[in-house]
Amino acid sequence: MEDFVNINTDYIMKIVHSQNPLAKKCADFGMIDIIKKKRFFIKIDFQELNKKQYKKILRKLLFIKSILNNKTEIGIDENGKRILGYLINYDKNNNDHREFIDGISAIFYPTRYERYNYIYDTVCDYLDNNFYGKKLCDFQNNKCVGKRNTSSNVGCCRHFKTKILGPLSQLVVCEHLNMENYTCEAKCISCKLFTCDYLEKKGIKFKMKDILLLNTFFNPLQKYFIKYMVFTPKEKIMKILMWL
Repeated sequence: MEDFVNINTDYIMKIVHSQNPLAKKCADFGMIDIIKKKRFFIKIDFQELNKKQYKKILRKLLFIKSILNNKTEIGIDENGKRILGYLINYDKNNNDHREFIDGISAIFYPTRYERYNYIYDTVCDYLDNNFYGKKLCDFQNNKCVGKRNTSSNVGCCRHFKTKILGPLSQLVVCEHLNMENYTCEAKCISCKLFTCDYLEKKGIKFKMKDILLLNTFFNPLQKYFIKYMVFTPKEKIMKILMWL
């Protein structure tokens, strides 16, 4: 059985058996082999990988991609498709496998902005799927479980704002909260990473070191802003990430 996994609009990975004759000839991504053959083509056997290796491998792959020159051909053409490499023992239902493929997808975007934009959107979707898909906040009638017995419909979407007169600050509803349907219009990844006391008591907390895309592709200063720029639209966060 052969199948494909989309990397981005330019490349795909081909799922093959380990006994595939072409897969046997394909070397793992070593720099010497790439330079000698003038072709960048990779083989990933998930049976030989440990999850703890994922970050190191992706960082190495990103470095290799950065030093390729115009004489190095990336992938091979097959039936009108550009194949970046082979996947062996890949399980599409395995979250770890899918996260690793997301990392490869990020690497092969042509610009840093496109890479960051892809990572940002992918992580946001991942967090949304956890909070909404798994109903972690257990919303009923626009109230999360933590606010069920209160009059508040805004959940965690409140912050302190400095006042010109009177007290130094006051607690206000986030300006990016749509009060008609109680949805966020900012797509703020910092807010999406946040978990309240109620969820943390249940053992639910999202750490950047546990999210492969964030842990691999951003430096410590970028991670700091990703974590703490709450109540901030995506566009502003992206500008900070590109500047750092």
